[in-house]
Amino acid sequence: MLDLHVIAGEDGLSNAITTSELNRPGLAFAGFLDVFSHDRIQIVGNTEMSYLLDLSQGERRRRLKRICRFAIPCFIVTSTYPIPPELVEAADTNNVPVLKTPLHTSRFVGRFIHLLEQEFAPSMTVHGVLMDVFGMGVLIVGESGVGKSECALELIQRGHRLVADDVVILRRQSKKTVMGGSSPVTKHHMEVRGLGIINVESLFGAGAVCEEKIVDLLVWLERWQRDKEYERLGIEDQTLSIFDVDVPECVIPVEPGRNVSILIEVAAMNQRLKNTGFNPARSLDEQLIRRMQETKARKPTSAKRRPKKTAQGRMKDEE
Repeated sequence: MLDLHVIAGEDGLSNAITTSELNRPGLAFAGFLDVFSHDRIQIVGNTEMSYLLDLSQGERRRRLKRICRFAIPCFIVTSTYPIPPELVEAADTNNVPVLKTPLHTSRFVGRFIHLLEQEFAPSMTVHGVLMDVFGMGVLIVGESGVGKSECALELIQRGHRLVADDVVILRRQSKKTVMGGSSPVTKHHMEVRGLGIINVESLFGAGAVCEEKIVDLLVWLERWQRDKEYERLGIEDQTLSIFDVDVPECVIPVEPGRNVSILIEVAAMNQRLKNTGFNPARSLDEQLIRRMQETKARKPTSAKRRPKKTAQGRMKDEE
């Protein structure tokens, strides 16, 4: 993907990378080191390299020697110019790796920043199952033994894809999204009580698994509690904050005779509909309110009736 090759400073390949930010060391090459972000990976493109090559050999050696004394994670050269031997010498002396890629600077930086942000993003591990249901990332959680893996297995049988089982690694991809994936050790595997460990990719094919997925919906499975009031309308949206990202959630009570996998399918489709701006429960509520208001407006006012006269009253009127 990055096509990196080690040119010098191989002994420093274990240098720690502590930030996802990158730096272009043009001013440092020019001799200005008062503000030098030496803790970042240094990207050397055509502009920086052409400036170095314009310097005299002695001046180039002096400046590179001074720069490489800083604790620099590494240099990555994206330039098409040849790497000067003075940079190789200074890098080997101070154990600063020099890597080279044939990719253009902008293309390399775009890919590299994406990888660094993934590595440095805050992450956590949760116990559950992450599925791709109708294109929606559905994280199924609940207490042990409630039937998460069995439900996921039925969803796979119905054509949906497994992302992670038992150990789900969540990380904040951006300010509005949470990405979920599996551990490299348990990748594409499931634990099913009574069957043991199964390989989903081997049993159902490559189309039954997915590497990672944005978490669009959180589904809680819990055993049915008779004294608990469950959601029956769905007018108010329930969310759970994960890394300060509000993820929609719903609670599905589990009871013998309920097909939980179908309920999860419907929940995923319903959430997908909500993401487009349409909430069926709110729409129905608005229709009912509008219908009641129209009925009230059409209701005629009752006319005042004249009181009925008795026989005695009529006789008095005739007199």
